Amino acid sequence: MTISVKDQSPTVQQRELTRSGHEEHLLLPDLFISFMAPEPRLNPRYEEVKQVSESWIAELCHYDEKSYKKHVAADFPYMVAISARDAEPEEFRTICDWMNWVFDFDDMFDDGYLQKNPEQAKIAVTNLKNVMNVDDPSHMMNAEDPLLKAFASVWHRVAKVSQTQAVAYKPDTFSQRSPEGVRKRFIKYNTDYVDGVLCQVEVVASANQISEEEYMAMRRRSIGAAPCFVFIEYFYGFELPDEVLQHPSIQQLEKLTKEFIIIHNDAVSFPKELALGTDQNLVAFYGRRGLAPQEVYDKLDIMLKARCRQWYLAWADVPQWGETIDQHVQKYIHGLQDLARGNLYWSFRGTRYFGEKTDHVRRTRAITVSSEDLLKNGLALPREKS
Repeated sequence: MTISVKDQSPTVQQRELTRSGHEEHLLLPDLFISFMAPEPRLNPRYEEVKQVSESWIAELCHYDEKSYKKHVAADFPYMVAISARDAEPEEFRTICDWMNWVFDFDDMFDDGYLQKNPEQAKIAVTNLKNVMNVDDPSHMMNAEDPLLKAFASVWHRVAKVSQTQAVAYKPDTFSQRSPEGVRKRFIKYNTDYVDGVLCQVEVVASANQISEEEYMAMRRRSIGAAPCFVFIEYFYGFELPDEVLQHPSIQQLEKLTKEFIIIHNDAVSFPKELALGTDQNLVAFYGRRGLAPQEVYDKLDIMLKARCRQWYLAWADVPQWGETIDQHVQKYIHGLQDLARGNLYWSFRGTRYFGEKTDHVRRTRAITVSSEDLLKNGLALPREKS
């Protein structure tokens, strides 16, 4: 028996969920909807900068050949090519470097040696925060950890230290500094991200049950979307006033952007993370509360459509601040959309999540997961049909 995929809403679609041996056959939500549907435009410097940025992180972090090929295959700059499609070469390179850095950094907490080690995770987070402590530049210049050096280089460039200083880590004076608000938000958003990652490790290590609201609040921080918000101001070269960014409509659009990325990410990454036994996935979260995988995917479909509607309602509530600010605000809002779109389209590029079946999954939305892995991770199995 096979899954029949029709071009209609899963809420009215008649599915045949089958159990083949030890595999559960599932149907992903329709992720490419609303403003996610149009094929994205890429930054014209994508291919050129991709090679330079990947070589940079590989040399800095001493990748062996296998690690380098795996990193190149992941193609993180492709996500940036969509989310920062209008960025000039220098800014585009900086954001690609941050993206190449953040996945390596994040993996240590997701499924690496820090996953269930809160004490060591806290040290790693503290060290990263110290990199942004401009009152004590020695923390930025003398880092021995390659990932700290990589982050320090990005921070210097965002703060508009010259390229020579950023590479050499010399404590010279800042030149051509970015606006104060951009620097302030880079520190705030990256701090909030690493605090969220640390909270995730503590939750996993403690095995404590948290509510759905607490879980989503934690994931909105640990998903790492907020640091990308400041890159919109950075590559466009403007600074939004605090009163704009603090307005409820803009806050809601930022929150929804994070949740789009969480839903997209967790929907596609669940089979891989299930096989690895990792905990921090929305499908696994609901699975531990009695929902079978397909029931969770149906729930995510409803959540996604609801957030699309909420997006346009929030956009309609955005005030008018005058011509110049409004131009910047609209670029910022479109930039938020491009972040969500970039993450989604990148998820179906390469073999990171579905191996050689990526194109098939993109066309059909049909995936399989192991029944044994579901049981091993304490997740609900599909209910038998009567």
